[in-house]
Amino acid sequence: MTDQHVLLEPGTPVNLENCHREPIRTPGGIQSHGALLAADEHTLEVVQASSNAAQHFGRPVLGALLADLLGADVIEPLRARAEEATPNLRPLRVRGLDVYAYRAADNVLVVEIEPVGPGAASLTRYQEDVARALTLLQHAPAVDELLWSAARIVRDLTGSDRVWVYRFEADDHGVIVAEEKREGLDAFLHLHYPAGDIPPQARALFLQNRLRFIHDVQTPATPLEPLVNPLTGEWLDLSGGVLRAVSPIHIRYLKNMGATASMSIALSVGGRLWGLISGHHYSGPLFVPHEVRATCELIGIVCSMQLDALEQLEVSRRQTALGTHRSAVLDRVAASSSILDGLEQAGEELLAVCDAEGAAIRIDGDLRLVGETPEDVAGILDGLEGADVFATDSFEGPMPGVLAAPLAVARGNHVVWFRSEYVHEIEWAHAPKSLAVKDPDRLNPDGSFRTWAESVEGRSRPWTTAEIESVAELRSALGTFLITRAEQLAALNAELARSNEELDAFAYVAAHDLKEPLRGISNFTTFLVEDYEDALDAEARERLATIHRLSQRMASLLDSLLEYSRIGRADLDVTDFTVGDVLEDALDLLATKPAITVSGADMPLRGDRIRVRQALVNLLGNAVKYSPDEPRISVTARDGVVCVSDNGIGIAPEHHDSIFHVFRRLHARDAYGGGTGAGLTIARRIAERHGGRLWLERSVPGEGSSFCFTLEGD
Repeated sequence: MTDQHVLLEPGTPVNLENCHREPIRTPGGIQSHGALLAADEHTLEVVQASSNAAQHFGRPVLGALLADLLGADVIEPLRARAEEATPNLRPLRVRGLDVYAYRAADNVLVVEIEPVGPGAASLTRYQEDVARALTLLQHAPAVDELLWSAARIVRDLTGSDRVWVYRFEADDHGVIVAEEKREGLDAFLHLHYPAGDIPPQARALFLQNRLRFIHDVQTPATPLEPLVNPLTGEWLDLSGGVLRAVSPIHIRYLKNMGATASMSIALSVGGRLWGLISGHHYSGPLFVPHEVRATCELIGIVCSMQLDALEQLEVSRRQTALGTHRSAVLDRVAASSSILDGLEQAGEELLAVCDAEGAAIRIDGDLRLVGETPEDVAGILDGLEGADVFATDSFEGPMPGVLAAPLAVARGNHVVWFRSEYVHEIEWAHAPKSLAVKDPDRLNPDGSFRTWAESVEGRSRPWTTAEIESVAELRSALGTFLITRAEQLAALNAELARSNEELDAFAYVAAHDLKEPLRGISNFTTFLVEDYEDALDAEARERLATIHRLSQRMASLLDSLLEYSRIGRADLDVTDFTVGDVLEDALDLLATKPAITVSGADMPLRGDRIRVRQALVNLLGNAVKYSPDEPRISVTARDGVVCVSDNGIGIAPEHHDSIFHVFRRLHARDAYGGGTGAGLTIARRIAERHGGRLWLERSVPGEGSSFCFTLEGD
């Protein structure tokens, strides 16, 4: 725990600089309209008391027994009251006094005594008012109506000149959201107050003791005697009582407001302090009887319960609306060929998933934009690192609202929503330290409660919890969708693999079985020409020559088909070698020995050396075939990529894809030395069998081409 959160030692002077560390639970005194006795719970001997206790009882109290001071008949009821979670809701009434009991520490029983006060009566007197108030609160249709009703009810019950409802914001500063007041008083509605006005230890105490009553601001506190409790050796913890003395800082604060008495009731939701119902009186002391205070505390409890229910209802309605938009987006994605297209086509529905003004979707480097987005969207996406949903309303730039849902961080896949800057003014009851103005001393009459307007810039409307959860659910659904698509794709790939195996087997058998009759046809045409050449006329000899030529061409096609099918069926004999090793092998097989420049010959490769050599022979052979009389061919190897480049005829852009189709030729059958058109197809399949790929890196008609391949996924 840092020093700024460590409470001061009891008795340390408190000022504006250290009031956030004031030990308010152990003030060393009580409000002067009551009295306090602290006793050993076993012996019931009073060991500590307020300095005015003797006056209340007309005798010395230190060393006396509680039974002698209050009556033996009340001791056991007091012990029972001390066991209750909220002892101040049910005091004992003893001889015109309200008596409260609680344990301040082990073996320390504290008894607080308060006069009943004029006009006090039993709770029965307020039964009708309570029933009417609770009915009004229970039937409030929305949070705003609930808070206004609560303020009105508390003012009617207590007679306070002003009652407001004070809500804590996310940064702990407060804003007045409802107000009931006497005519002639300035309105405080919608004013904001710095978080330091109600420091953390005070907010924490409101969760334990829900009501704080200050009868008279002007009357000094009554000290305890002795200040240190003899049983514990420490200052007495008064946080469970009703008479705890008020912080001197808060007293000055109230005086500067012109308040002479006050009462605050905690509103809590989900275990956190949501806000306060605060009453202030300006025309002298105001004693609020216990029955009224208990009623107000009950109103605070009911109001808190209703707040929780109404907020959950509003959140549920909001979640339902956002869920409708989410479903529409997923329907669009399901109907599209890809998630990227589906999200882009969802358009306004995608923005409505979290009430954004723009969105960016990037999957595998493909970026799509929807609505209004910042200029440097790619830079923003590149800067996202975490795997969790990320939300901020203060991102630097013209659209400070950023809500990001990573899909695959390592691949840079994200869906990000944007909101533009929301410039607005906040009116402060007095200037907080965050303002770039001289902060007035708010405890001095000439500096307290001046209003200051702060222009809030560089922020968007904040993302709500429901909106962030909506995005998280969409991401989860997209993840499920991706998994489903992947499973479907895996099944299709498996089926395709089986089909390819069957097709390879069929191609192999068909090509193998066709070669024998084709060889016979070729041989018989040769025999006919040789044996009957003199008996055949010129036309017959030409026809036999055509049959022989076509059978040879078909044999070449069948050889290519056999080779293509073998690549898919045969296992790879994987070894380690270098680019220079396999290049030397390939050059030995080329009929023409071109001049080649080589870079990166020592780059290691791992694969089936014979198959890789075959791929290189095809690429080098094409480079020689489609180049001028003096081809300039280069082989470069770097970072696992091998490229073969030439200065040949090049390939027109419209044919860049079709050149890899099996038996596809771009030129006449006998042009450029002929061929079956299967070489590039076979080379690509060799690369793919190794887990790599082969592609056309560059080709310009008349300037040459460059083909590259890898043997492993890149």
